[in-house]
Amino acid sequence: MFFRFGAAVCLVVLISLVGIAIEKQNLERRREISRQHYRMDVLKDEHARLRLRSQKLAAMERLVETIEKKGSDLKSPEKPAPSPPQHEGEQPRRPPLLFWERPVRDPRFDESSRSTPR
Repeated sequence: MFFRFGAAVCLVVLISLVGIAIEKQNLERRREISRQHYRMDVLKDEHARLRLRSQKLAAMERLVETIEKKGSDLKSPEKPAPSPPQHEGEQPRRPPLLFWERPVRDPRFDESSRSTPR
């Protein structure tokens, strides 16, 4: 009788120890996953920051400013004669900006288009 009771107690203790070991592994895996999510968020922020910086550095206006600096060894290329505007009051066209600095204006939200009936 004592042998059965001792075996049952040992079995319960072994099962609980195995359960604790499994739970410990589970918590370690969860910790590792949360670290990976944190690293992914940090890398996404870094990617966005570096992409914005590279677009700012590559912007045409920045290149022209760099060329026209007094201490710069670069010389600006000869500018061709500006083409006349197609319509009166129209300014010459600039190269398009990348959409990181300012969002594109939607003509549906302009004040002038709201006042005209459709």
